[in-house]
Amino acid sequence: MQRGRMTMSEPSGRSLTPGLTAVLLCAGLLLGTAGTAAAEEEQNTAPPEAPDGLSELGSFVARHDGAEFIRRYDGAEFVDRLGASDPEEQDLIILETDILFNSNEWELPPSAGDHIAELVSDIPEGASVTVHGHTDSRPVNEELYEFDNLELSENRAQAVAEALAEKRPDLQLTVEGFGDSEPAVAEDDDDPATFAANRRVEIRAND
Repeated sequence: MQRGRMTMSEPSGRSLTPGLTAVLLCAGLLLGTAGTAAAEEEQNTAPPEAPDGLSELGSFVARHDGAEFIRRYDGAEFVDRLGASDPEEQDLIILETDILFNSNEWELPPSAGDHIAELVSDIPEGASVTVHGHTDSRPVNEELYEFDNLELSENRAQAVAEALAEKRPDLQLTVEGFGDSEPAVAEDDDDPATFAANRRVEIRAND
């Protein structure tokens, strides 16, 4: 029996094969995904919107001038001097107690005697010398210490005199403390250096 070949007539419009249709669908999906990703990326890189009631995000940005945080010091102000002579009194040597002593103490470091001896090397042998102690006007905390500024100044002057006597036994020493009764400068609460200038021990060679 002869078999006939069955043929299907093609429509007048050309239809797409299944394989080509699948390819186009995949391409469309890929393009759609890429477009969505690009849109999301663009949205993520956009600046955040300002909260309601604020015109711009700049309201949250604190701007500072870096120079405001740079404190400049004159090195000459911080040169530690164990002693300084008053130009008007050539025989006066001023010892800054902030260098010699810890706060509210009167014990000298071991090397202090040698340095003090150097400062008085020009005082003639056998001269009469006064050693006077002074403090600033800030009172000693009575809850922590059993002495006041007067006693503190006396003890510091005595400590300097003892160190001086060990190196210069030829000198005739007189020791006295004045507390805060004889300030060297007027104190200013805004200037700590004025308080430091009053915390001192003076060595004076008498004629």
